Amino acid sequence: MSVHWIALSVLKFLTGLCYDRFGLRITTTINFIATIAVMVSLMLINNTFAGRVFAFSYSILAALALPLETIMLPIFASDLFGQKSFNKFMGLFVSVNTAGYAIGSPVVNLSFDMFGNYNVALVGSAVITIVTASLMQYVITAAHNERKRVEQCN
Repeated sequence: MSVHWIALSVLKFLTGLCYDRFGLRITTTINFIATIAVMVSLMLINNTFAGRVFAFSYSILAALALPLETIMLPIFASDLFGQKSFNKFMGLFVSVNTAGYAIGSPVVNLSFDMFGNYNVALVGSAVITIVTASLMQYVITAAHNERKRVEQCN
């Protein structure tokens, strides 16, 4: 856990730098890839040397994935909807994020109760993440195109 918290401190900062240098699309893609890798790592953890390597890699990858739930929310609100609508969309993003926590925990625990492990929930989460990552690419393109259109009209 110490490695995870140190990595999280560094990677949150680097996520912001990545956004400043490369933009929303690349930063979001990196975070989503890390999220999917986290789920794969969790499925492969066991009491072997390879399993321990996956456990250690989880601590680093989770630190790279977590900014999607924290520092990326205001970046999404600002980059996709602009400063004028920032407060409205930031509130919406935080509300949906919190609802996801509230719904996700019981669903994941129910999956464990039904199947005896978390693998079904992890595969389901990975599929949802892939769909979300794909939709985000569309949303980023649409938002940036709309912003260009609005700026040209003004």
